[in-house]
Amino acid sequence: MLSRKERIDRKTQLLEQLDPEREVALESTYTKHLAEAIRASSPRERRQEIDNAIEAYEEALDGVLYELLDKRLAVEGPSVS
Repeated sequence: MLSRKERIDRKTQLLEQLDPEREVALESTYTKHLAEAIRASSPRERRQEIDNAIEAYEEALDGVLYELLDKRLAVEGPSVS
Protein backbone atom coordinates (compact mmCIF):
# COMPACT_ATOMS: atom_id res chain seq x y z
CA MET A 1 0.00 0.00 0.00
CA LEU A 2 1.27 3.44 -0.91
CA SER A 3 1.84 6.11 1.67
CA ARG A 4 -0.02 9.40 1.41
CA LYS A 5 3.13 11.10 0.12
CA GLU A 6 3.63 8.45 -2.57
CA ARG A 7 -0.01 8.74 -3.67
CA ILE A 8 0.23 12.51 -3.90
CA ASP A 9 3.55 12.32 -5.76
CA ARG A 10 2.07 9.95 -8.36
CA LYS A 11 -1.04 12.05 -8.80
CA THR A 12 1.04 15.21 -9.13
CA GLN A 13 3.21 13.59 -11.80
CA LEU A 14 0.11 12.54 -13.72
CA LEU A 15 -1.34 16.04 -13.49
CA GLU A 16 1.95 17.52 -14.72
CA GLN A 17 1.67 15.28 -17.79
CA LEU A 18 -2.01 16.04 -18.44
CA ASP A 19 -2.13 19.75 -17.63
CA PRO A 20 0.94 21.40 -16.06
CA GLU A 21 -0.83 24.74 -15.54
CA ARG A 22 -3.49 23.15 -13.33
CA GLU A 23 -0.88 21.90 -10.87
CA VAL A 24 0.24 25.46 -10.22
CA ALA A 25 -3.35 26.51 -9.52
CA LEU A 26 -3.71 23.73 -6.93
CA GLU A 27 -0.77 25.04 -4.96
CA SER A 28 -2.98 27.82 -3.56
CA THR A 29 -5.19 25.20 -1.90
CA TYR A 30 -2.20 23.84 -0.03
CA THR A 31 -0.69 27.25 0.69
CA LYS A 32 -3.89 28.60 2.24
CA HIS A 33 -4.04 25.76 4.75
CA LEU A 34 -0.32 25.91 5.36
CA ALA A 35 -0.68 29.56 6.35
CA GLU A 36 -3.18 28.43 9.00
CA ALA A 37 -0.59 26.00 10.33
CA ILE A 38 1.98 28.77 10.63
CA ARG A 39 -0.47 30.81 12.71
CA ALA A 40 -1.34 27.86 14.95
CA SER A 41 -0.78 28.43 18.64
CA SER A 42 0.37 24.94 19.63
CA PRO A 43 2.33 22.08 18.08
CA ARG A 44 -0.76 19.87 18.15
CA GLU A 45 -2.85 22.51 16.37
CA ARG A 46 -0.01 23.08 13.88
CA ARG A 47 0.16 19.34 13.08
CA GLN A 48 -3.62 19.28 12.57
CA GLU A 49 -3.48 22.23 10.19
CA ILE A 50 -0.66 20.62 8.21
CA ASP A 51 -2.73 17.42 7.96
CA ASN A 52 -5.69 19.53 6.80
CA ALA A 53 -3.50 21.18 4.15
CA ILE A 54 -2.30 17.85 2.81
CA GLU A 55 -5.81 16.39 2.79
CA ALA A 56 -7.27 19.45 1.04
CA TYR A 57 -4.51 19.33 -1.58
CA GLU A 58 -5.04 15.63 -2.26
CA GLU A 59 -8.80 16.10 -2.56
CA ALA A 60 -8.35 19.02 -4.96
CA LEU A 61 -5.83 16.98 -6.93
CA ASP A 62 -8.26 14.06 -7.17
CA GLY A 63 -11.02 16.36 -8.40
CA VAL A 64 -8.88 17.87 -11.14
CA LEU A 65 -7.57 14.49 -12.26
CA TYR A 66 -11.09 13.02 -12.46
CA GLU A 67 -12.24 16.03 -14.46
CA LEU A 68 -9.31 15.82 -16.88
CA LEU A 69 -9.61 12.07 -17.32
CA ASP A 70 -13.38 12.29 -17.84
CA LYS A 71 -12.84 14.89 -20.56
CA ARG A 72 -10.13 12.77 -22.16
CA LEU A 73 -12.39 9.70 -22.16
CA ALA A 74 -15.29 11.71 -23.60
CA VAL A 75 -13.12 12.92 -26.48
CA GLU A 76 -11.63 9.50 -27.18
CA GLY A 77 -14.94 7.72 -26.82
CA PRO A 78 -15.44 4.21 -25.48
CA SER A 79 -12.69 1.79 -26.40
CA VAL A 80 -13.61 -1.31 -28.32
CA SER A 81 -11.83 -4.50 -27.30
